[in-house]
Amino acid sequence: MLSLNSTERIVNTFKGRELDRLPIFDIIHNIDFVEEVTGEKVDSGNAEDLICKAVRENLDMVRHFRIPDFFEKRINEDEDGFKYREEWWTKQITHIPISSLTEAKIMMEKDIDRIYSSIKKGKFCFQAFEQLNLFNEYFLDPEKLNKSFGRIAKKLEDTVMIAPEIVPGLYTATHRYSYEWITYMYYDEYEIFSKYYDALLDHELFRIDCFGPTDYTRVAMISEALAFNKGLIWPIEFIKKEVFPRLKKCINRWKNYGYYVIHHSDGKKWEICQDIIDMGADSINPFEPLATMDIKKFRDLYPDTVCGSMIDCQNLLAYGKPNDIRKATKKAIEDSGGAKTLIGSTSEIHPNIPVENALAMYELAKSYSF
Repeated sequence: MLSLNSTERIVNTFKGRELDRLPIFDIIHNIDFVEEVTGEKVDSGNAEDLICKAVRENLDMVRHFRIPDFFEKRINEDEDGFKYREEWWTKQITHIPISSLTEAKIMMEKDIDRIYSSIKKGKFCFQAFEQLNLFNEYFLDPEKLNKSFGRIAKKLEDTVMIAPEIVPGLYTATHRYSYEWITYMYYDEYEIFSKYYDALLDHELFRIDCFGPTDYTRVAMISEALAFNKGLIWPIEFIKKEVFPRLKKCINRWKNYGYYVIHHSDGKKWEICQDIIDMGADSINPFEPLATMDIKKFRDLYPDTVCGSMIDCQNLLAYGKPNDIRKATKKAIEDSGGAKTLIGSTSEIHPNIPVENALAMYELAKSYSF
């Protein structure tokens, strides 16, 4: 009987080879879950080891999880007047210090200069990060990031950790400036908008070049803000003109280093799935039921592309019953056809998800075989 470890299971999934079961892919941002499955109390001294233990014992692949190095909520303000509300597992910009197009223009020009100045120095730029408490946001030095990634990857053993996530521009731009000011800049100050978008892209290409030659993982993820539950956020003409050329550069750069590439975009994205596949993405996710991203429909349309992240964490995992979650997981496995699929939540096991609900999903996925 075939028996694979996590790395083999992930590689076989991307290559379309035989599997013993579908792999589990998720993020664990839930202290109760970690303490339940490890049997130990999490504190600042053991957090990294316990998080890694919980991940490797439950997941085949993990995405940019955070180590809890503080437990209180924090309110911060940066040099430009942006304010942030931060918890160990997430972060939000709560105040954008821009009240006019002129202020948006001045800040954007300042960001462009800072981004290219940082790249020239061989460093990452704080203002070019998405500011969501991703793993890589805490490192401005590429060597320190790679070293920390390698340390955690070693603790995860054969569980695959996705490379530091690449965000080519729109997530970062819309979180930092809001959709309102990005839209105004696009129509009224297009030259500066375009230079800013290119600066964010060049920063991400620089990040790929810094990490790409390492051998800690061979799976990468690129995230872009393209859709919401009802459809595309942007006009398709804007996506084809502005987004796709930049997205393709990132996909190609990862491919040049030999990585499998997952393209991540929340929402209802049927209209652009074929375009993303044509650009070279090996996988598309998440498949949110609330956005009508149906696994069976995708499998019928795109049998050779990996799909994943389909168990709703907004309502089902957070408020549903374990038996309902088992049914949803079983259906997702069966709808997938038993191949080219990564089982997991639509985003993460966040603090509001009961431990028994997360375990119901994982245990069903591990025990189910065709």
